[in-house]
Amino acid sequence: MVAAGVMTLGLGTPAAAQERKVEVTPYLGIDQVVMAPLTGDGEVLTYTNVMAGATASIQTRRMEAVADVQYNHSFGWGDATADQDVISGIISGQYGLARGLTLNAGALASRIRTDGFSGAAALNDSMTTQVYAGYVGPAYAGSFGDIDVTASYRLGYARVEDDADADFGGAGLFDESVSHSLMGSVGVAPGVWLPVGIVASAGYEREDVDQLDQRFEDKWGRVDATLPVSPTVALAGGIGYENIKISQRSPLLDVNGLPVVSNGRYVTDDGSPRQLIYEFDDIIWDVGVLWRPNHRTSLEARVGERYGGMTYSGSFVWQGRNSSVALVVFDGIDSFGRIITSNVASVSGSSLNVVRNPFTGDFTGCAFSESGGGQCFNDALSGVTNANYRYRGVAGQYAARRGPWGLGVGVGYSQRKFVTPSGQAILVRGAKDQNWYGTAALTYAIDGQSSIDGAVYANYFDASGSRLDVLNLGAFTSYNRLINRNLQASASLGLDSAKADELDAVITAMGQIGLRYSF
Repeated sequence: MVAAGVMTLGLGTPAAAQERKVEVTPYLGIDQVVMAPLTGDGEVLTYTNVMAGATASIQTRRMEAVADVQYNHSFGWGDATADQDVISGIISGQYGLARGLTLNAGALASRIRTDGFSGAAALNDSMTTQVYAGYVGPAYAGSFGDIDVTASYRLGYARVEDDADADFGGAGLFDESVSHSLMGSVGVAPGVWLPVGIVASAGYEREDVDQLDQRFEDKWGRVDATLPVSPTVALAGGIGYENIKISQRSPLLDVNGLPVVSNGRYVTDDGSPRQLIYEFDDIIWDVGVLWRPNHRTSLEARVGERYGGMTYSGSFVWQGRNSSVALVVFDGIDSFGRIITSNVASVSGSSLNVVRNPFTGDFTGCAFSESGGGQCFNDALSGVTNANYRYRGVAGQYAARRGPWGLGVGVGYSQRKFVTPSGQAILVRGAKDQNWYGTAALTYAIDGQSSIDGAVYANYFDASGSRLDVLNLGAFTSYNRLINRNLQASASLGLDSAKADELDAVITAMGQIGLRYSF
């Protein structure tokens, strides 16, 4: 049972690595950036960005890791431009402790807007805040005779900084949470004891959220059977039991009976009783088909009953020599904290193309990998609320490298149907947010000293209640030139448009020139 929204493309253990590769490149850089409004009455803004960062790719007999992290400080010119600090990047790795046993860890840092423009790019605006997420935990996969055994534990943490004072809708802005995920399975393959393969599995998940002392608990167990009907096709089905409980305390009320809000978050009434706001306690089942025509391609599609209604899920994965395709259809009960840590945990491999905004240094949402370990975070970062929700949608990625060309495409759609208390002044129970997103990045090496790269992005966030519906479109391109072995110059141009409900679109033109020294 995979957490909803996680795109997992598969990865062998580090011990399977055939060669040792360690590449670590720290760097320092300085950019001059100008942002000019093409619509509205805004001012031309000028920044000097000073940055320090590092990229790393490590592949040894025991270890596989990738990292792209950066700290950026923007010095604003004039009273209209405030100084800012931005930390962004991704770290992912696994270490082989023993045969079949690995220790996995990863982290993410990014930025979101807090001015109500959900899902839009952060362009050196003071109405932003930092997001952090990370996880660590062991995983085991091995065999005892004919019996296959798997087990895993993941400790996750997510946090949104306190420097946000905005209305994020009825549930409030997410604060921080700690989550635990424990899963295990025992099974035999088809044809070993019976024509049918049998797997028994169980799991427990818990998340404790700081705001309103919210608690999520999920306990489940199930038995799955797989029956091959041809060399490439198998029928699958499973049945089990699941118990989910979500509870929280009430918000503190002011003299007018309205919830007290601080930094965009509800203040908890510590003396209020814990209230059960959602419970699912029932049998779960699903049936489906598995198709694996070769070792590069796999397809799984399932339909079943869970959460009191029908559910649909599936995945398609194709892994080429220098390219990969992944598509996942998901359906689950989730939260921002659990989604963002699961997204971080799905990143894998020893190579990763993290697409950055050249004008701010920000992580733009997708990390691509032609080896199949990429992930888009656009959707998770668009819905940073404190509420739990029924989370359904589809997400896909394509990444490829052909000679001097590199391409990455990420697209997706999701719906969040909120699980909130009845009768409280919080998000209307059953209210829905919808989010559509797409990102495409292209790189081309002109020769050994120069290259060009660019990206286009789009995000439409259809918000519930009184919050803004936001359409964000943008594109940028950069030219990079090596001056010598360590020093690189760059120049970039870009456009960004943000349109909210009946407000006029805010269109911004951007330019950048900079130098980067790599050690």
